[in-house]
Amino acid sequence: MKKWIIPVLIIVIIVVLFFLLRPKFGKQIYQKAEDLYDSAQFVQAVEKYSRAIWFDEDVSEYYTGRALAYDSISEFNKAIQDYTKAIALDSGRHQLYYFRGLTYKNMNHLDSAIMDFSRSVELENDFKMGYYQRGFLELKKQQFDEAIEDFSKVIRLDSSFADAYFKRGSAYRELNKKPEAISDYSKALKLGMDNLNVYQQRVKARAAVSDYRGAIEDYTRIIEMMGGNEELYYQRGYLYYLLQKFDKAAKDFTSCLEQNPDNRDARYHRAHSYAQLQDYGKAVDDFLRVSKTEPENPKVWYNLGLTELHMGRTEEAREHLEKVLEFKKDHKRAVLMLGLSYANMGNIDRSIDFFGRALKIDSTYATAYYYRGKSKEIKGEHKAAIEDYSRAIDYDENYGIAYYDRGISKIQLNQFNEGCQDFYKALDKGYKKASEMINTYCKQHPKKE
Repeated sequence: MKKWIIPVLIIVIIVVLFFLLRPKFGKQIYQKAEDLYDSAQFVQAVEKYSRAIWFDEDVSEYYTGRALAYDSISEFNKAIQDYTKAIALDSGRHQLYYFRGLTYKNMNHLDSAIMDFSRSVELENDFKMGYYQRGFLELKKQQFDEAIEDFSKVIRLDSSFADAYFKRGSAYRELNKKPEAISDYSKALKLGMDNLNVYQQRVKARAAVSDYRGAIEDYTRIIEMMGGNEELYYQRGYLYYLLQKFDKAAKDFTSCLEQNPDNRDARYHRAHSYAQLQDYGKAVDDFLRVSKTEPENPKVWYNLGLTELHMGRTEEAREHLEKVLEFKKDHKRAVLMLGLSYANMGNIDRSIDFFGRALKIDSTYATAYYYRGKSKEIKGEHKAAIEDYSRAIDYDENYGIAYYDRGISKIQLNQFNEGCQDFYKALDKGYKKASEMINTYCKQHPKKE
């Protein structure tokens, strides 16, 4: 009897010691697992965490550690199982819900992730990362109002959180709240988020609210950061064009065309820019090139003809303006310009016919009345001219030159007082040349109040 009692006692002692020391062994192995994790040896860490769990399966931290290691090697389902076990052992730790939420996010299980992030902030009201991640997923799900609310909470907790401003700005932009978006993007940049994506988003918002100068600044910064490409040069050039900075617009359109000579919009707007810069030869070349690919576009023919008129190429201009009418018979400006082309050639009767055609298209066309009146004045038909000038003024009371020319016709009819009143009116409307006529004819005819 005594011989077997001793071995049994030894076994009992060993078993008791094992169970007493088991948690200590688990903790030691857990620490080794942590060291492996910190050195990015995640597979080996998983093995150690598993051994630690075998020694003590009721410690939440062991499951959390292994879950983080599983996350690092993209074993997401196993990570979820371990986070869930850790939560069952310690449901009051907000970090566990946050980590599991991140894993669900990586698995694109957005609703589950949002639920976990919500639970994390319920447990810890000041947990900014929980709000941030929930806001990020709400933004992804196009729940923009909810996202704004969460990013605003992040910002209240940490006013230096640049990406929260950026993300909130993106939500504002989606809700068409462009000024608020611009403000948030600008704040993110001020906080040091010198990120290409921020400039790319802000430039869209700035352009949408017609902040063209600000948008140009952003395009310039984007070009500095990533180099210029066809689209960037075109967009910046177009903004310069809208601001009537035609020299800079032409330069950007040229850079765009160097990368893609077939960019129609860049060539078309460069043509307009050249025309505004009075570089008419280059403008005509660009309009002609566009016309080859768009032979039935009346706008192209009209602008080509108009540019040729400025160059004094009357025959070519008339040919191209008549081309406009082949595709759009009621193009009143083309008809008007044809009238001007005939007037410039001295064919006054023909010009009057075309101005009349323009008025048949639009009976309120003040400019057509003015030029028909001018043609009649040249013919010496001052009463008829006065009638047309008066109609032009009826439809545009600020038409200073119409007052001026009506005054000249009245003077020709010896209506000095009435003519002088028109000169005074022309001067009031900003037509400064009227002062010469006032000094010449109106010393005895003061302005009527």
